[in-house]
Amino acid sequence: MMEPPKIVVISLQRATERRASVERQFSELNLPFSFFDAVDGKQGHELFVRYDAEKARRIGEIPLTPGHLGCYASHFLVWQRCADSGQPMIVLEDDAMLFKEPFLRFARLAPDLPSEIECVRLFESKSRNTESRPVFEKEGLSIAKFLRGHKSATGYYLTPSAARKFLRYGERWAEPVDIEMDQFWANGVECYGVLEPCLTHNPDFQSAIDMGVDTSKARRGFMRLRWRWYLMKGKIAREIHNFRFKTRIKTHV
Repeated sequence: MMEPPKIVVISLQRATERRASVERQFSELNLPFSFFDAVDGKQGHELFVRYDAEKARRIGEIPLTPGHLGCYASHFLVWQRCADSGQPMIVLEDDAMLFKEPFLRFARLAPDLPSEIECVRLFESKSRNTESRPVFEKEGLSIAKFLRGHKSATGYYLTPSAARKFLRYGERWAEPVDIEMDQFWANGVECYGVLEPCLTHNPDFQSAIDMGVDTSKARRGFMRLRWRWYLMKGKIAREIHNFRFKTRIKTHV
């Protein structure tokens, strides 16, 4: 039998409360894991040169904050580790709150996933449209292809093939990492998710990404028009992709 995927938790070194929460949860689950020291956006990083401010302006995106850049860089480095290792991983952010039985079930059955399932979101979709198509079921684990992205990166299963695709797509950054991960029609990584969530965001912890931007006020005039046009083009591309997916869908149910 193949070994369960290694579990990596992205966390700033100074986030002692978050790290303590993660350690307590994995102690209760009796599962091994390791911390991956996150990039502190306020300290800068060589990967930040990948941020394409001109593309962000062109599509009407609000400029990414240091927190966004640090988050993107952290996931990018984990993708590199996954690709280099040649082994699947479960990638978590340190504000994840695990649901014991579903998480243990997924960790146990992950080695049985078919090769075309390269990345699986482990939390409930935050999109307004949660329409999905079942593709895999085994011993209580149900996975579906979602027709829209989940709008978060709190926790996901990642294979080396998916990591390499995310790395190629991440040559230039213009939007937050979770949004660019969700662009499956462009990055080539289908959006699969569990139908029973394995985890959620811990409400005790506020986002470590410095937000504080009212997008409705920030996007005005031509910026708002550029953004709406960008979203429309993405929607058309997504619908075409999903139509093609439905015609060739493989199920293991």
